[in-house]
Amino acid sequence: MKNNLSRTSYWWIFLLEGLAQLTIGLLLLVSTDITTFLLVQLMGIYWLIRGIIMIIQIFLKKEKDWGLLLFGGALGILSGILVLRYPIFSTFILLEFLVIFIAITGIIQGTISVVRGSMSKSFGEVLLGIALWVACIFLFVNPLSSVMALPVIIGIFWVFTGMVLTAMSFYMRK
Repeated sequence: MKNNLSRTSYWWIFLLEGLAQLTIGLLLLVSTDITTFLLVQLMGIYWLIRGIIMIIQIFLKKEKDWGLLLFGGALGILSGILVLRYPIFSTFILLEFLVIFIAITGIIQGTISVVRGSMSKSFGEVLLGIALWVACIFLFVNPLSSVMALPVIIGIFWVFTGMVLTAMSFYMRK
């Protein structure tokens, strides 16, 4: 059976995503603190609503995994309420968790690069792994600086990916 969707039929999804990322990225660069605060608040609202939906699903679906739905729902509701109740503290804490996650992931990726580079005698890959280690050590040693810089870094990344997705959408439309 042939797929009736052509590339031109969903170009607008890439356009919307690109414009959204471009807009949020620019807002993060222009008004970093307010935009970061608002994004964390939106995350809290999402967690709260998602937690309520998970609890409702227990009664609607009547599945065997109701315990997981209850746990996930309670965690979502609690997380949402905490973020909305303590907005400044939760913004800092969520950014700190993100920095720690990025640092741990980077150390793992750096180790993989060093090992793979050593096995294939690829000097560039070994250097990339070492550079990742140095960057991740910086994240751990300077957590406050990392938390303060993270929204700007995300803003730069989202502006770039927003431009790429927007350009792709126009290319797909042709």
